[in-house]
Amino acid sequence: MFFRQNKSPFDSFLDSLTYWQKKNLYTVLQLGQTNLSYEEADYKAIIAKDEDLRFLLEKTLNSPDPKM
Repeated sequence: MFFRQNKSPFDSFLDSLTYWQKKNLYTVLQLGQTNLSYEEADYKAIIAKDEDLRFLLEKTLNSPDPKM
């Protein structure tokens, strides 16, 4: 019997994105949470893994203290 694996909303959303969309999302999330320059955030996005983006997205959406 086949069991259907339930994906979290985060995983479903991230699976629907292209490479460039993921890279851009990671870059924007990094810029919103840190004092990195665009070039540094963009470089981190290039070398980031999908798990890193998922963690950053969850952290951003669930943060009680957004960066001001």
